[in-house]
Amino acid sequence: MRHKLNRRKLVINILTILISLVSVVAIYFGLQILLATKTPFVTVASGSMSPALQVGDLIITQGTPASNIQAGDIVVFSSPQGTRTIHRVTKTQTLPNGTIQVKTKGDANPTEEPYWTPEQNVHGRVLYRISYIGWLAVDPTIPIIIVVILVIIILVWPEKTKRFRRKP
Repeated sequence: MRHKLNRRKLVINILTILISLVSVVAIYFGLQILLATKTPFVTVASGSMSPALQVGDLIITQGTPASNIQAGDIVVFSSPQGTRTIHRVTKTQTLPNGTIQVKTKGDANPTEEPYWTPEQNVHGRVLYRISYIGWLAVDPTIPIIIVVILVIIILVWPEKTKRFRRKP
């Protein structure tokens, strides 16, 4: 009888962990669809946008047509080097073929970027900022520690060992 209870507890613990992980993944993919971008969460990894955005901030981005991007918007884009960058739009221009390009600058940087960013490299506009949560992505040991702690808590969560019985 005791063996069945231990097996049942193990199955419940494994299902709890799996449901938690599947929920996180489902939320991420759901936000991709809802916000119309492949990158709904981006972590600020440098101080180039200080004081508007700080290192370790998690930003939520929303996909938007390039025609809706204006000077002053903060956008996430891929630089020519292929890195994901978060900067403020300073200028927009429409080429003769209809392609829109943006010129950007980090708020803390002294000058604009030397290149124009084509619309296909713009992932989205910053919608919201959550302070400090981005450190989970900046420092890879933090999420591992959190997951290990949660698994330990789930596995050693105390069970009710006493059953209350009515006295006759």
